[in-house]
Amino acid sequence: MAQQPPSPAPAAHDPTWLNCAQRSRDLAAAGAGCADLLVIGAGVTGAGAALDAAARGLSVVLLDADDIAAGTSSRSGKTFHGGLRYLEQLNFRLVAQAIEERDLLLKTLCPHMAHPEAFVYPLTHAFWERAYVGAGVLLYALFGRKGGAVPRPRHFSRAGLKAHIPSIDAQRVRGGIQYHDALTDDARHTLAVVRTAAGHGARVITRAPVVGFLRDGDRVCGVLVRDALTGATQRIAARAVINATGVWADELQQLAGANTFRVQPAKGVHLLLRPDALQSESGILARAADSVIIARRWYGYWLVGTTDSPWNGAKSQPVAEAADVDYLLDNLNRYLARKVGRADVLGAYAGLRPLLKPVGENAETTSALSREHAVLPGPAGLTTIVGGKYTTYRRMARDAVDAALRPLGVDTPSRTATLALVGAARWAAVRGSGAQLAQRLGLSAAAAERLLQRHGDRVHELLALADAQPELGLPLPGAAHYLTAELVYAVRAEGAQTLADLLVRRTHLSIELPDGARALAPFAANLVAPLLGWSAQRVQSELADYRALIDAE
Repeated sequence: MAQQPPSPAPAAHDPTWLNCAQRSRDLAAAGAGCADLLVIGAGVTGAGAALDAAARGLSVVLLDADDIAAGTSSRSGKTFHGGLRYLEQLNFRLVAQAIEERDLLLKTLCPHMAHPEAFVYPLTHAFWERAYVGAGVLLYALFGRKGGAVPRPRHFSRAGLKAHIPSIDAQRVRGGIQYHDALTDDARHTLAVVRTAAGHGARVITRAPVVGFLRDGDRVCGVLVRDALTGATQRIAARAVINATGVWADELQQLAGANTFRVQPAKGVHLLLRPDALQSESGILARAADSVIIARRWYGYWLVGTTDSPWNGAKSQPVAEAADVDYLLDNLNRYLARKVGRADVLGAYAGLRPLLKPVGENAETTSALSREHAVLPGPAGLTTIVGGKYTTYRRMARDAVDAALRPLGVDTPSRTATLALVGAARWAAVRGSGAQLAQRLGLSAAAAERLLQRHGDRVHELLALADAQPELGLPLPGAAHYLTAELVYAVRAEGAQTLADLLVRRTHLSIELPDGARALAPFAANLVAPLLGWSAQRVQSELADYRALIDAE
């Protein structure tokens, strides 16, 4: 019997809901007390640390100068992976840990928004390459044997690969080897981590940059923040503070009075291609000029990346340049019979990897810097977590929280390895309800499945909005794979406060639509204006800011 979506349930005072009223309450409460732990940075690592500590029963405050996942955590390769290329660097421990985390994400933590995806490594040399790469792929699979979350590797002949990937250049490629990793939506995953932390009592305050540190003698005991919405400053006390600000981590440590490391930002650019840009049953991972090129199927599109180069510009606004686009297309086209061009590119984005480097070391080649994370103490009361891979965020968060709590004599163990994120708790009950959702909402089957993948078991909250206001159950104008209700829900439950929050991170319309969602932006702004208290002038300001962002990117 086909599964039905669960009945809408009342959501009043749901502790996982993030919105303007919740932010005001949490800001006032954080200023009135002293938290056990304060985490600075609502990227995936900081979000993970807030969840880890809150799940241990500690009082937690999570701060960010901007939106949730506004930096690197919304600009990644959008893949949970072990890092096949790190095997060639003999970094077996990193690969093994990342695969264990990948499988945990697939099976337990967020199965609604992570799913296995096949990749093929094309072989271009004689017999030795199949043996060499095959051994690496087999080892990669063996690391994941215990989890059993992805299928086993598969070998292709030249003819077999051409049938599997019609776009491949069979004159250049001799065959291939298939393996699996997992695709995800990074910004929405980070949001789910933050909402889960809020559900365990963490206070979440976005758009509150840290402008100073509080001290008790030589020990950091809190921060001074500026409310970006009002301009007011506020003291927030805490027994311990974690700096999880990624590419800004060294600057924040310096603000606290220490100077023990440097972060070298490495820019990684990704392109989103039209669905028909490639004809393939699998993603492709192949050698590029100085690293690897990866084309992965991503919710009906093709996502291609990445570059790896030092970035010395503004950390808040890395951009994809013409040379980056050409680099990615040229390296991908080395393996394709049907070439991909700029006309196939829907959107592009750039993110910064926070790579740790010794002071004084040059950064000519960021691909050589370590991808492993480091937990760095100092000054007293402040713990910094930097580096690492998105996939291993949970381990990174656990290590940072352990280090921060150790001086306080707190030894409660982490419990996040078994803690399902928001949207996953009742996933088994809704995962087969796509057909019923499609019929109820008038969506295509693919759009209904994507709706489930974005919201998991919280899809009933969208249905409740659509039942109360039928116009919210309609597809977005020009973007039929999203519901209008998703923009309203983003404001009511997901902490969105600006047009960029809506169109860049809660949805990805900024890169999915060829015009960067410029045409849709006025509809979106006017839809949420009453919910956010925007005046007509504020609506125009939001539209101008959004157009400037899209023009820059």
